[in-house]
Amino acid sequence: MILDTLGVGLLGTSTEVCHKVAQYSKIYSSDLSSTIWGHLDFRLPPVYAAFVNGVAVHSMDFDDTWHPATHPSGAVLPAVIALSEAFPQKKKISGLDLLLAFNVGIEVQGRLLHFSREARNIPRRFHPPAVVGTMGSAAACAKLLALDQQECKNALAIAASYAGAPLANAATQIKPLHVGNAAKHGLEAACLALQGLQGNKQILDEESGMGAFYTDYNPQTLPTLQSYPWLLEQQDVAIKRFPAHLATHWVADAASSVRRKLVQSSENLTPLDKIGKVILKVPEVRYVNRPSPASEHEARHSFQFVACSALLDGSMSVQSFASKNIHRPALRELLCKTQLEHPPDNTPSFDSLYCEVSVTLQDGNTITDRCTTFYGHWRKPLKKEDLEEKFQSNVLGILPTEAMEGIIETVYNLEKVEDCSVLSTFLSGQSARALPKKLRFF
Repeated sequence: MILDTLGVGLLGTSTEVCHKVAQYSKIYSSDLSSTIWGHLDFRLPPVYAAFVNGVAVHSMDFDDTWHPATHPSGAVLPAVIALSEAFPQKKKISGLDLLLAFNVGIEVQGRLLHFSREARNIPRRFHPPAVVGTMGSAAACAKLLALDQQECKNALAIAASYAGAPLANAATQIKPLHVGNAAKHGLEAACLALQGLQGNKQILDEESGMGAFYTDYNPQTLPTLQSYPWLLEQQDVAIKRFPAHLATHWVADAASSVRRKLVQSSENLTPLDKIGKVILKVPEVRYVNRPSPASEHEARHSFQFVACSALLDGSMSVQSFASKNIHRPALRELLCKTQLEHPPDNTPSFDSLYCEVSVTLQDGNTITDRCTTFYGHWRKPLKKEDLEEKFQSNVLGILPTEAMEGIIETVYNLEKVEDCSVLSTFLSGQSARALPKKLRFF
């Protein structure tokens, strides 16, 4: 077996496909490198920068969520930012170029998801960013590379062969790798297509292509460019206020409301020791049903944990998932009193699900509250100042204040930015003083 494998491998070095892959892979032995966010002196080849930064985006399950269900931005933005740094200085990528490529990457994900009714519910088999995120990353990078139509088809075909990751790895340290891989593989697919690598140009249409991921996949003809409606204009994203699975955000708002009612109705400040039972009416989502989470990743995927934390603390935050809070005795005691119910009308869709929290006290009194739309959902979007506060809170301690302010200004003025490498300068932690004067716009 060893001798045979070496022989066919050596013969394979003379094939066209191996030649194209080898040519592409020279990127790893070149000086070409991209920024690792939050690091001043650490750079990697673009595909690995896309991977590391993509993992960072989803490492706490704090990134945006769309409907049909996926995390759209994390697979695309790290890829296009890393790729934009790989262009020669004479061919600068503008902020508008970056913005358009990003939109294309989001759009492709949404269109593919709309070809399946199954995709509209919270997933059961594949983690969506690993499927459509890989395709979106490839499409965005293909746009940035200005690939022609045939090369774009090949980029998507290559990406489809990289796509897919089982949902069984949810609530583990592996799940963030799905988003990192989607960013990396999409970028790689576009670069391989640029080298001339060819795949099945009908990959989006066939049951054995994208249809392999969704049992009811039914592709449709898209509108013409003259009358093309962008999905992002019709369906906004949800922005999370705390780092956990989106379905838990309904639970948090309902439980926080119940706590306020408990405090108001009691002479004691916190009558939580008087709780006899907690009932959560939520949709049936097995991987978010974790009665006794043992790690931060399991806690982020636990209806029960979020409900009990919100009842104890009144709200959720990044610190809610610290080990000391996960394992505190008061929370463990409350978890033992918590039960789930799955009403038949509570479908597992981010567009229609609800959560009802009922707390029965030891004296028999019951306090209930229901959340149908949490703050941060696309029906109740975060205000601009709250979005900025989230960003500043996340970045505090990671980047200097000047770099943080530079990112905010650059993002808000992206259409006017002549060279989007200024964004990477700030992401590495440098201030505006590190930029050539001609690139400063504020």
